[in-house]
Amino acid sequence: MMVFDADGHILEPEEMFNELEPEFYPHRPVRVSLPFDTYRGKRDACWLIGGQAWPSMDGRGPNFFLPGDSHSRSMTVPVEYQTLADVEGRLKDMDRYGIDKQIVFPTLFLIAVAEEARLEAAYYRAYNNFVGRACARSGGRLKWAALIPFRDPELAQQELRRASDLGASAILTLGMVWDRCLNDPAFSPIFQGAADLDLPVCVHFGWGSPVLTGLFTGSGTSFCSATTPVLWAFYHILLSGVLDCVPKLRVGFLESGGGWVPYLIDQVRRRLKPQTVLFSSKPGGREVAADPLKYFKDGRLFVACESEEDLPYLVSKVGEDSLMLASDYPHADPSADEEFVKRVMGLEGLTTSVKEKLLGANAERFFRS
Repeated sequence: MMVFDADGHILEPEEMFNELEPEFYPHRPVRVSLPFDTYRGKRDACWLIGGQAWPSMDGRGPNFFLPGDSHSRSMTVPVEYQTLADVEGRLKDMDRYGIDKQIVFPTLFLIAVAEEARLEAAYYRAYNNFVGRACARSGGRLKWAALIPFRDPELAQQELRRASDLGASAILTLGMVWDRCLNDPAFSPIFQGAADLDLPVCVHFGWGSPVLTGLFTGSGTSFCSATTPVLWAFYHILLSGVLDCVPKLRVGFLESGGGWVPYLIDQVRRRLKPQTVLFSSKPGGREVAADPLKYFKDGRLFVACESEEDLPYLVSKVGEDSLMLASDYPHADPSADEEFVKRVMGLEGLTTSVKEKLLGANAERFFRS
């Protein structure tokens, strides 16, 4: 059985930005150390970007750690594994958890950090260069999702082609792109370009909207600012018709669980075919080529669920061919599920063949090899 971890991460090292073009290098993210007695405690470092600290110092947005801070150094995972400086070490840790392959997503860039689109694109190029090279040293075991500057259509198309040539297995977007939802018509060429290159689109948990991020603090920030936009993206993508217009497009939804999927499918159905008898003729509304569930059955939609969820129920509602599992390694946060292989193999109510699909075969179908 092949196990494919559908969501691992890199903690970006400062040297990632050494290759920024001279125009952008003075605006690179700079690592700043913090006193131990701030509210961030052992997470005693942050990125300074455009005069703003990330993670912020006011409790809004994420509270991730940086490689080499006190929290990072207290983990059983060496800093070099976290940053992919030691790829062989990272692979040994994957072996420890029974993982054959893992796809890598960012940490810093789960936030909208650069208001100027060209600067954002430069950050993304530096990221793609660094992670692409690191994963190329893994003998095919580490895959990666490329960052694409959605807000600049021309640069987006250039980076799509470049990332494909570098060996990317997917592209990443957050549930919102600054103040725009994923049903924005300006993004349609990006979806088409990704499909033409056989690159699936991964809608990942993250703080993509600065306005939304500024609304919540404390325990609400992750769910309200970073999780719910993934659900909105699912809703908007299905209602926008992009899956009909781009018939080869595959879209996955990651690090937000899967229990919400049956509910959202029902909500989409209600919008497409309003349930009312209060008109003498059939109410207006857009008819679509297929029921939302058909996109799952056709291998167009995928969801990374969590081993603690009711997986037999989700399989009964969504099918056995579109659900994936993930570790979130090395984030060690509420989404962490490093031992998902052991947990799923011990579950009752799922056949061995279904477990094999959830643990690896479905991810193998979703991501570009």
